[in-house]
Amino acid sequence: MKSRTFSQASFLAVVLIFLMNVSTALFAQGEGGDTSQKAMDKMPDKNGQAKEEGEEMFPHPFLVHMGISDQPGMLGVRATGYRQGFSDQPLQIDFAFHLEAGLFDRFGLHVRNDAIKSDPRTDVMLMYTVLQDKTGQNGISVFGAAEIPSGAIPAGEDKVIGAFGIAARKTIPNLAVFDGNVHYMPQMKMAEYEISMVMKATTSLFPIIELGGEIRQGETTLYILPALKFKLAPGRYIGVGTQIGLTSSRDFDTRMLLQLDMDW
Repeated sequence: MKSRTFSQASFLAVVLIFLMNVSTALFAQGEGGDTSQKAMDKMPDKNGQAKEEGEEMFPHPFLVHMGISDQPGMLGVRATGYRQGFSDQPLQIDFAFHLEAGLFDRFGLHVRNDAIKSDPRTDVMLMYTVLQDKTGQNGISVFGAAEIPSGAIPAGEDKVIGAFGIAARKTIPNLAVFDGNVHYMPQMKMAEYEISMVMKATTSLFPIIELGGEIRQGETTLYILPALKFKLAPGRYIGVGTQIGLTSSRDFDTRMLLQLDMDW
């Protein structure tokens, strides 16, 4: 890994602008305390999208987790296979999964591992949506997480790594959905960040752009992921994408991904 080329100040500015835009939308529309039948009819269905007839449901982001909790009883699964490596080395194959479920009102569970073969820990996260608008499609959440052993932990490393953070979602109905979050891991003295934009091109084609990386002492990484998801059936999507390292500090040059996205 080499010295950083993406400043922490620039990243924090992007995160603050994103959160400010979401919070402005929330207070402009009022917090989600309306329990009238009209408001209930607009509560989100699968993946935070409104149930109103004619409104298109969006797929999940590719790797980014959602900025607000699912509604109670909802379940989403993303299963991903990928090949990654540096241009002058053989590519390595790995797999990822992301499960998210709505447990109670504004309270959800995320279970995630982005490198099943090479990462001996799986992230288990509980999320609470502290601010939410009347539609249930925009909000700000806080979460706590523990990376628990799912493989052999190298000698001398902590078996469990704690994390906490903040996430947000902004929806432009029938046009785009923005999700973003920041994780901080005190034991490792590092932070992870990610932000996504899922756009609607047609009723069955959804372009996606994601940015993400890590901030450690003395270095910062940044990756970009352009992708496409295709609707196979309601609540069923298949996606393809290529993730590219943009900083001199990086774990790979390119990563080619194939994903199945399902929800119930």
